[in-house]
Amino acid sequence: MIIGALAVAWLIVFLVLIKGVGSLGKVVYFVAIFPYFMLTALLIQGMLLDGAIDGIKYYLTPQWDLLADSKVWRDAAVQIFYSLSVCTGGLIAMSSFNKFENNIRRDAIMIPIINCATSIYSGFVIFAVLGFMANEKRVCIADVAEQGPGLVFVVYPEALAKMPVAPLWSILFFFMVVLLGFGSQFSIIEAVLSALIDVLPRDVQRSTGKTILFRAIMCSCFFLVGISMTTQAGIYILTLLDQSVGGIPLLVVGLVECFALQWVYGTERCAEDIFRMIGWKPSFYWRWCWKFVSPLVLTFVLVMSFIQYKPITYTKPDGVYEYPGWAVAFEWIVISIPILLMIIAGFYNFCRMGGGKTLKEALKEVSKPQWDWGPASDREPFYQAPESSESYANLNERGENIAMSYKSPYISSADSLKGNMHTPHINTISANTAKQAGNLSSNNNGVLNEGFQF
Repeated sequence: MIIGALAVAWLIVFLVLIKGVGSLGKVVYFVAIFPYFMLTALLIQGMLLDGAIDGIKYYLTPQWDLLADSKVWRDAAVQIFYSLSVCTGGLIAMSSFNKFENNIRRDAIMIPIINCATSIYSGFVIFAVLGFMANEKRVCIADVAEQGPGLVFVVYPEALAKMPVAPLWSILFFFMVVLLGFGSQFSIIEAVLSALIDVLPRDVQRSTGKTILFRAIMCSCFFLVGISMTTQAGIYILTLLDQSVGGIPLLVVGLVECFALQWVYGTERCAEDIFRMIGWKPSFYWRWCWKFVSPLVLTFVLVMSFIQYKPITYTKPDGVYEYPGWAVAFEWIVISIPILLMIIAGFYNFCRMGGGKTLKEALKEVSKPQWDWGPASDREPFYQAPESSESYANLNERGENIAMSYKSPYISSADSLKGNMHTPHINTISANTAKQAGNLSSNNNGVLNEGFQF
């Protein structure tokens, strides 16, 4: 029965993502909006119950001593990372489908505000019902509050069973939980599939049938992995993976992203790119936060997580289960996999650049914008010319990458490729450049003849 439900869930995921964001966008409106109506209905019903006010007071009363616990800070960071899909590829994958001029400043401010406001609003819904439960059992609210799956699948359903018209509230509540689960799963899986499809051969990317087949194969593989969590040991496996994948790895990825974007690529260059996209350059406050505050906060939380590390445990109704040594070792293996993948990918790209470069030269190379950076309209004249960006990379090795000079805002002529890459204006190809492009096309099997329109 459980395996069948898992199979149906993955079938739904596949059908929703069968065409990528094209089909996902139509579903996400309902999946994202409906839970707000359910939360509001549950809040109204919860506030009418005895003891609800006590639960709200407990929710709004801070416990300052917990600020000294690094686990609280780590859990808070991981919660934000997970809910915003930060450091998991979700934001990058979804934003890659936006228009080049999309107002990213508005999105970057509004999305976290809406996300945090939703979390606070959900807290009122939960603790109103927990206050009712504590009043019914004549115990403290802390005794009925439970972390993890137990809160959703044990404590809250028990409270719903004692409400008026309990079957209706139970059905609506679990329907909301299913929608929230699917909403998260849709975005996470699409981020993974989009990243994998981007590195597939070009003929696979262009074929709708092959792309759908690839998505079906990946969803089948994920289903097979999920079978292990439908066994009697499933909750222990889920807890192990949840605490290992969602903790230290996300902090490390976030720290590396901050370092790569602000210290390798450059804060000023990043600010110039944003200015080109939306006509607004980030102020000193934003650049200072990106370059110093965020990395320092992540470093502090990461270091404290190592210092105050405790072996993983699972709280059961009859006590606390301590994982054996081999499970703790497996936890560290899972933690190290994302970190090792970043190191391997960095070393691989370093070797692709020749391997003989110094670290300074390699960092300078990777800090340059890619050849296709810019609005899609700037690249339309030679979209069909190369089979991949490697065609342009080969030309660039000769110092004569004429293709990029057509409408790039960074390059005014073929000769400027050897100079500054950040000239903020657009020039058409000069007669001299056109002549060079024509000569070059004869030596490259006509690659550029189809690309340029003089």
